Amino acid sequence: MNITLDIERSLLLPVDHGQALSLLDDLESTIGRFPNLKRLTPLGPNQYRWDMRTMGVRIAKIAYDLSYAAQYEIDRKAGVIRWKPLRGHGNAQISGEIRLARSAEQTEMRFRVDGVMNDVPVPLLYRPLAGPFIVNKMSTLIERYLAATAAALAAAPAGGGVKS
Repeated sequence: MNITLDIERSLLLPVDHGQALSLLDDLESTIGRFPNLKRLTPLGPNQYRWDMRTMGVRIAKIAYDLSYAAQYEIDRKAGVIRWKPLRGHGNAQISGEIRLARSAEQTEMRFRVDGVMNDVPVPLLYRPLAGPFIVNKMSTLIERYLAATAAALAAAPAGGGVKS
């Protein structure tokens, strides 16, 4: 079963836009903060393969090890990280962006992802529920990522980069 992703979430970061832009300076640390990431493998300049921990419920036989690769583009002037899938890697094609926008004394961080998770093994009985279930799991991971990023930025010294 293929599951389509089309998720957008945002969070107000507790730092000014200039400090939030430090996320663009260390791409690997920024994307490596994503929860349930088992391994992030560099493939080339601004290219990474993601291997995630198992997502789902093994007892219901809905378990998926998401794996994909993407080419990243950083547009510092616009405050954006964009990614597009690299074919031939893993079991999904995922694209998206992280956008940083000024919001008074803070910064809005918007995370958007879309794509397809291919060949998700789902028993016939659970197929009507599997798509929404997996999309909800991904949404929760994105929300945790936003919260972890906000915490890392808040803990970083003003004017310093974020490494954790």
